[in-house]
Amino acid sequence: MKLNKLDSILNMVMIVGFVVYALGATNSLGVMNTGLGIAFLAWIIKKIKNFNFKVKSTPYDKYIIFFLLAVLFSFIDSWNLARSIDRFQRYIIPIILFYMLVDLEPDLKMIKRLLGSLFIGMLGSICYGLWQYHLGIRRISSTLFVMEFADLLSFTAIYTIIYGIWGKIKTRSKLFWLLISIILVISLIFTRTRGVWVAFIISLGIILILKERRYFIYFLIGMILFFAIAPYFIPKTYVNRFVSIFNLQTNKSNVTRINLWKGALAIYRNHFINGIGLDNFETAIRMDRYLYKPVLSKASAHNNFLQLAAETGSFGVISFVLLFGVILKQLYTYYRLEKNNNFKLLFLSTIGLVVSYLVHGLTEYNLNDRFVGRVVWFMLAISLLLGKRTDKERIDCEYADN
Repeated sequence: MKLNKLDSILNMVMIVGFVVYALGATNSLGVMNTGLGIAFLAWIIKKIKNFNFKVKSTPYDKYIIFFLLAVLFSFIDSWNLARSIDRFQRYIIPIILFYMLVDLEPDLKMIKRLLGSLFIGMLGSICYGLWQYHLGIRRISSTLFVMEFADLLSFTAIYTIIYGIWGKIKTRSKLFWLLISIILVISLIFTRTRGVWVAFIISLGIILILKERRYFIYFLIGMILFFAIAPYFIPKTYVNRFVSIFNLQTNKSNVTRINLWKGALAIYRNHFINGIGLDNFETAIRMDRYLYKPVLSKASAHNNFLQLAAETGSFGVISFVLLFGVILKQLYTYYRLEKNNNFKLLFLSTIGLVVSYLVHGLTEYNLNDRFVGRVVWFMLAISLLLGKRTDKERIDCEYADN
């Protein structure tokens, strides 16, 4: 269908908004929100002008609706309704971003520009993080919370490693992506995070099983050798930080998590239908019947699934598992059916991103993170758009690869 002039202008404004968003998505909440605000305003104006409030359908629609309804259901008898309503925007904004981008349906050239803008923003964030290390800061975090920065580093490294190893690209491009991968991994070490490292390694293992299963055993041997020799070339403080993962008796961070998980399960047992409402975990965990001491922090359950179970009940956690189960299944379908090597690798990378996101969510409440959640849904939208390409576009892409 041919677009009229105003629709074309509004689409261009949306694209500008998404470019601004992508530049700030990994480093600045202000820039990110400005870009999304521009895109959202143009999107709404276009919808009102055309009196068409439908959005393009996706394979995830009914599962997204189920999840959002489950979250809204938790508002009934919420311990603090105002806080629940305020926190709901952390859940809904990434999904709105997803549908805006899917509805815009940018072409392949524009998708490349959006991904390029996202990468440029990430490079700036990495540079500032490494500057922090130069200044002697113990845990680099760039301009973000350290867990958010570590998640974004691991997400980016998944893509760069995969394209550096298997990409159907020029040798110098492969070397560039592998060099960036090394910088990303070093930066990830300097964040001194533990859960992200575990999630990153597990996601790489799953990627290898899907891509080159026969080499998985070599991956395991490589990991064993790496951890065996790491103490000889990695500063002891980073080695001790990683080894502390296995200290469940005296490590304060680990003990805190275990006690918070016990508390979250206790809350869930008493409110297993629709939970206590979003953003009320911190209030509940301070109560004697839910508080297992010692704990260093009471802000969250440090686990996406237990946080959802406590705050949104069975409906919330089941709908979340179903949603991301369907997302992984769809991404795998795109990966399996795709014939173009480089697009096939993008679907594989996005599977790795989702796995890393979910696995880290076993030890951290990253579902609440604004930067991480929006990047995840941004890449899901990009993957969906590429997965729905027309036959002509598939042929053109295959021709361009050869």
